[in-house]
Amino acid sequence: MNLWDLWHTLTLQSAPLLPSAQSLVWARHLLWSLVLAALGLLWVSRLDRAPALRRWLPWGLALWAWVPGPWGVTFWLALSFQIPSLTSGFLATGVLLHGIPSQPRPLTAPGAKTATWTGRWSLAAVGLGVVLVLDTFAVFTVAIYPWGFTPVALALAWGFALLPFVVSGTSALRQAGVGALCAALLVFTLTRWPSGNVWDAVLDPWLWLVALGSLLRRLWRRH
Repeated sequence: MNLWDLWHTLTLQSAPLLPSAQSLVWARHLLWSLVLAALGLLWVSRLDRAPALRRWLPWGLALWAWVPGPWGVTFWLALSFQIPSLTSGFLATGVLLHGIPSQPRPLTAPGAKTATWTGRWSLAAVGLGVVLVLDTFAVFTVAIYPWGFTPVALALAWGFALLPFVVSGTSALRQAGVGALCAALLVFTLTRWPSGNVWDAVLDPWLWLVALGSLLRRLWRRH
């Protein structure tokens, strides 16, 4: 096999690996339950009163996401937004496990080499989202979204996800986005959730809006 045949095999788009239909159903309910519970926790954390609401609302939203059929919120959310990305699922898991910090983290900290990775992740997510939006309008001569089914795109995503560890070592895990992206790529590599396309595993429209808002907030604070 020559180099051209090897490149053609690695970039083959006609037969992408896809998750099974049953596993996709479970993944949809699981990811929506995590995201809704985290959103509920973020909302009730702003309330000074109603301790019962703060305790039970995230659990109620999570359970509602598992209700099958039109009575469940997942049914309606999936009609418009399909399924959250794996990155969103792991970020939501981090919120549920560690709670809401009482004070926001500073943008920079003495001796912290990973202080800027969150901003870089937000910039990368915004850039990828813009590229995918433009790709839907066939702005580019090469289709970008189908490329996400190829092993080359997965390898590039892994290289980008592991870059903080090359630069900062294990201290890169202090940034939630770094660990969430690596965990999302690991699950995608093993299961091909949620669609077999690596772009869907690392980014979704709502996460793109959150990244855009985070980036604008950082620019506002800095300038």
